[in-house]
Amino acid sequence: MRVVPRRWHNETWICSIRGHVAPAMDAAELGPDDQNLGISEPDGTRLSRCLRCDLWLRSWAPAAGDAAYERVPPISDLDLPRRGKPLEDAIIMRLIAIDRGIHGLLFTLAAIAVMIVELQLPRIHEWAQSMVDDLNGAIDNAGRSSHTVLVGGLERLLHLDKGEVKAILVVLVAYAVIESVEAIFLWKEKRWAEYLTVVATAGFLPLEIHELTQKVSLLRVLGLVVNVAILVYLVYAKRLFGVRGGEKALQGQIDWQQILSSPLSPEHTPTKA
Repeated sequence: MRVVPRRWHNETWICSIRGHVAPAMDAAELGPDDQNLGISEPDGTRLSRCLRCDLWLRSWAPAAGDAAYERVPPISDLDLPRRGKPLEDAIIMRLIAIDRGIHGLLFTLAAIAVMIVELQLPRIHEWAQSMVDDLNGAIDNAGRSSHTVLVGGLERLLHLDKGEVKAILVVLVAYAVIESVEAIFLWKEKRWAEYLTVVATAGFLPLEIHELTQKVSLLRVLGLVVNVAILVYLVYAKRLFGVRGGEKALQGQIDWQQILSSPLSPEHTPTKA
């Protein structure tokens, strides 16, 4: 089952957002060794190859003084874009960062709500006691048993201990900080944040499984599945803890020599830049 359309290319999508990476477009002149990066046409136009999506762009050669460099620098000196598997991994990491950011926001809002409850706990107790007294009087006078559920909820508020509220607040703040740190530094692609996410996610799994044993819901099942998928992906695809060769195996995944050795293909129709 395909998640994205058959002809979908991450490189094309990213180029539509960030723009193309075509160094030959900004060179004052092209040399004989630049044929796989750019081609000068007899009419004065130039075909420049995007290093990310492989599209060949037709444009005019830059005017004197507007060129970024005289000749296209060696491939090792260029700021090369990601493509293929490294680009796909970067997109997935951004999605995980967004997921963690949403969690961090929700935990932060919950912590603020609990903090307000802690500060207003004496007044909440007074209000709850007043409501219980009024409802108990109404039950005695009118014999309405339908109020008993509400009375039970209010009595639970009365028995809410300040130490218990503080403990909940500490847990929520810890969750909010961890999830927010994960979101920020996963977005920045810090490898230590990947380790933090794996450890934190693995640590939360027993709690999620325990909650499922108490009550099964679609949201809880979905949350567990997503977290397990993230855990497996990070360990396997990002080669954490030495898996599949570790960090060293991540280096050099893009063979630029092989990519640039391929000539202009008819399927990459030149377009005007």
